[in-house]
Amino acid sequence: MSENILDRVKSDKSRRILVIGAAVVDVIIQLDRLPRTAEDVMAEHKETIVGGCAYNVSNILNQLHVNYSLFAPVGQGSYGDIVKAQLQKDGVPVLLEDLSGDNGWNLSIVEHDGERTFITIPGIETRWAAHWFETIDLASYDYIYVSGYELEGPSGPIILDALSQRKSTGKIVFDPGPRGEFLEPSILERIFSMGTIVHANKNEIQAIMQENDVKEAAAKLTQRTGEAVVVTLGGEGTLYCSRDEEGIAETEPVKVVDTIGAGDSHTGAFIAGLARGYSLQQACELGNVIAGKVVQQQGGRLQL
Repeated sequence: MSENILDRVKSDKSRRILVIGAAVVDVIIQLDRLPRTAEDVMAEHKETIVGGCAYNVSNILNQLHVNYSLFAPVGQGSYGDIVKAQLQKDGVPVLLEDLSGDNGWNLSIVEHDGERTFITIPGIETRWAAHWFETIDLASYDYIYVSGYELEGPSGPIILDALSQRKSTGKIVFDPGPRGEFLEPSILERIFSMGTIVHANKNEIQAIMQENDVKEAAAKLTQRTGEAVVVTLGGEGTLYCSRDEEGIAETEPVKVVDTIGAGDSHTGAFIAGLARGYSLQQACELGNVIAGKVVQQQGGRLQL
């Protein structure tokens, strides 16, 4: 799909989107390869930025000018201060502030081929509380994003209880992320039963479905959820599958510099496309365009 789709996405009106999840601090370093145990290697500090799945998704929605709200906890401490300052710079209101703890941070390690590895030090974004949701009307949103990171541990049931307050036509977009396979089966079953669109990469869909064939995994999950399943395949494009259609949204080859934030950016653009009334294939194509831009730059914060 040509990039003039970006002009269209800026001009259309959209339905309301709520992004639930984390905003954390990413410390990005680059090295030739990950060290072996007890080995000492030299690395280069690239930058320290605000990231986290929810923030990355919302950053794309912000730049595509869709109607969204970011519902991410901002805590008290050095990392919380960085997150709050970045949201203020972005012109994004802080909807959820809790001073009982600090935000978390990630050590993001980028190897020479652009592949990344994360070491996460969790913070307040992993300790969701039921009373947080008293400040927001979930029934007023058409699409609600949530990732597997937030559903892990005690926070999972709290968030799912809150999601039951959405309106009957409200769609959940669930990105299991690399921690999806570690979610309790009861949590997965519950999120899959809520009319949920699943957006994952190849490894994630294989892990949560315990199925090596990606197309078969997507087809089985579609039958389970009754909604579309989208699987990003890197340079091979994006697989989309619903009860009515199946196909591959092709992508143009690009030089990969850094894959941090690529999946989140694809998810954000995909949701933006749905909110604009795009078809499933068109929304995936928009995701491909945006993710293709992200992997060509250092860090996950794309500026269109």
